Amino acid sequence: MYFRTKRKVFKTNKIKFLLAIVIVLFANHVMGQDDKYEEFIIGEKIYKPGCGWFKLSTGTSYNIKREAYESSSNICYSFRVKNTYLQLGYHSSSDMFFTKRSSQKLNDLYISIGSRKETKKSNISVFAGPSYAYGANYFETNTLGLKYYKAFTRLGLIANAEYTFKIFYDMGLGLSIFGSYNERYKVAGIQLHVYLSGAFKGKIE
Repeated sequence: MYFRTKRKVFKTNKIKFLLAIVIVLFANHVMGQDDKYEEFIIGEKIYKPGCGWFKLSTGTSYNIKREAYESSSNICYSFRVKNTYLQLGYHSSSDMFFTKRSSQKLNDLYISIGSRKETKKSNISVFAGPSYAYGANYFETNTLGLKYYKAFTRLGLIANAEYTFKIFYDMGLGLSIFGSYNERYKVAGIQLHVYLSGAFKGKIE
């Protein structure tokens, strides 16, 4: 009976997550308008503003339930559809660095909608949206001091804001602040990130 209930919860959360994605994409279709982003030249290189970018980041998160600091990492791709920005990504937070296995871990697969302000020397963005959260969390200890962990799958929310200083127009370094919320695992933190965009379009011949 327990396993049947667990499977039902998993399927229900999966349906909710997929429904949230459809709602976000539908809202983007309704709100999107034709846009104009003109290419420009720096030196002999041609760049186009408003292009998508990858972000790789690592840092520290605070587990609110455990009242303990953890290691966090994130990889995501942000892109523009007409005048609306979307972000697809994966986030993790654990008591150990992501290269090491641990039973104490949060994983977020997410899609977010956001806004962006881009200049020649900076990129500032804010995103928020639903996440499919899964992993395991510290549950209790018995009289012998042994740790127990309980697996979970939940529909959650994730948000992040980032500032990037551009070393080049399409490459930079920056800081991200973020928060991830679901019923079983809540974290907030700060990360250092690498910014890589697809703005470079070629050289003047």
